Amino acid sequence: MADYRNITALVLGVTLLQLAGGILGVITPLGLATLKAGSFSIGVVAALNSVGFMAGAWQANIAIRTFGHIRVHAAAAAMTAITILLMHMIPNLLAWSFIRVVQGVSLALMFASLESWLGAAMPAQRRGSISGFYHLMTKVALIAGPFFAFGMSVVDPRPYMWGAIFIGLSMLPICLTRREQPAPPDVEPLPLNRLVGLAPSAVFACFMAGVINTGTLSLLPLYAVEAFARLGEGPTSIAAIATAAAWIGGLVSQWPAGKISDRIDRRLVIAFMAAISALAALLLGLGLPFPPEIHLFLIGVWGAGSLSFYGVAVAHIIDWSPPQKIGRVMTGLLFVWALGSVIGPILAGMSLYSPLGTRTLFLMMGGLSLILALAQLLRRAARPPAPEDLQEPWSPTTPLLVGRGEVDPRA
Repeated sequence: MADYRNITALVLGVTLLQLAGGILGVITPLGLATLKAGSFSIGVVAALNSVGFMAGAWQANIAIRTFGHIRVHAAAAAMTAITILLMHMIPNLLAWSFIRVVQGVSLALMFASLESWLGAAMPAQRRGSISGFYHLMTKVALIAGPFFAFGMSVVDPRPYMWGAIFIGLSMLPICLTRREQPAPPDVEPLPLNRLVGLAPSAVFACFMAGVINTGTLSLLPLYAVEAFARLGEGPTSIAAIATAAAWIGGLVSQWPAGKISDRIDRRLVIAFMAAISALAALLLGLGLPFPPEIHLFLIGVWGAGSLSFYGVAVAHIIDWSPPQKIGRVMTGLLFVWALGSVIGPILAGMSLYSPLGTRTLFLMMGGLSLILALAQLLRRAARPPAPEDLQEPWSPTTPLLVGRGEVDPRA
């Protein structure tokens, strides 16, 4: 239990951040729709947030080396809380575009400071279990966050106030912890050509995770509002339920997918998860008259397939990576994912101009998932899996955790 007590402040800080992130994930697209922004503009704003995240992640290590983990987190949290309140005070498309860039930078700085600290605080022999506890708490927060906007209008100040409150609260356990800060990280991303040379299928899967998952989640609230319009619930309530369904699916499938990938070729697991995601997405995109319960179930199945394969892809490339390069590989994958997360929302926004309406979102993402599944099978035919003596047990990984430059336990 001592290992868990040592990281309690860090996990609590990240959990509070994710609560705010869950709120923003609902009120941002719905708020932009209220501002009469088209689906393409909403996708561009989501892409700008990812651009800001890339910029923040790129400069995070420099900022942490200059100011320290606590100061970077506190400054970035203050900026994020301010910008969340400004979203309500300045309901304007141009202002929100700029605000989302700033929030992307600030969120990247906060997560980098907390997760590099978390990586240093984890004892090597307990890294897997502690990482699992960390991901359980953060996914629960992503599920719960949207419900703080449940039943409220997007012009209501309360969702924005809740978001700012959670960001402010995240500073308390970090600033008041008695645990010493770790040494500043010093990790540069591995060049893209060298990443691809290690494991092309893993790099492609991480890129597609950014495209498919960020693109879908950024516009899922709009899809849900149209799909469940007959229920008579408010937009924020519908969006919260749909978003929670997707994340619950990802939470349920995460451990089985990872553990199975320890026993068989990880590319087969990625292909299977992508195929599940594609099947659910295509069924959603067909617009069949499913009852609401089946509709939510399919959204959960999509989440189970699509929100879990990233960690398996990371484990696959680690199997082929020299121990001394693991930190650079992990940081490089973060930027591959972030690049996909810039492209995904733009494609998603463009897809909604189809005569088929918002269900085109899932038709397009289902097609991309099929491409991912096929690519994994083709790579498996071209290259055998890593030898068993090189494989490390899977542990849960999300894009937000790979930027910490954590040292691989094999080193």
